[in-house]
Amino acid sequence: MTTVERLHYQRIPFLADIIVSQNEQLWNAELEDISLKGLLIKPPEEAKPILNEIYDIILVLSKDATIKMQAEICHFDESNWGMQWENIDIECFSHLRRLLELNTQDPDIVHRELSELGKPI
Repeated sequence: MTTVERLHYQRIPFLADIIVSQNEQLWNAELEDISLKGLLIKPPEEAKPILNEIYDIILVLSKDATIKMQAEICHFDESNWGMQWENIDIECFSHLRRLLELNTQDPDIVHRELSELGKPI
């Protein structure tokens, strides 16, 4: 994700627990913010980040709604991993879109960003 893309998509602060997994390893982590293109997490202490590696992410919204996706680490430091979505199914994407709409002051921004997904910046 380029710097322009990171700044282009509105990031919504959303504190939640998530599950991160890769290669049969499973860690609990904390979500800090989320957007249509990715997420920022406070990583598990025992996990070692690897740039451009794909991780499975599960965000539990309720007992009936989860957002499951695959994301890659685009940047990291000691306190945060910035991740970009690589694979998310349509139902989970719908949950993500609704989560963003409900947690922004202007839901029209989410609709504009949705219309721009896939267009070159």
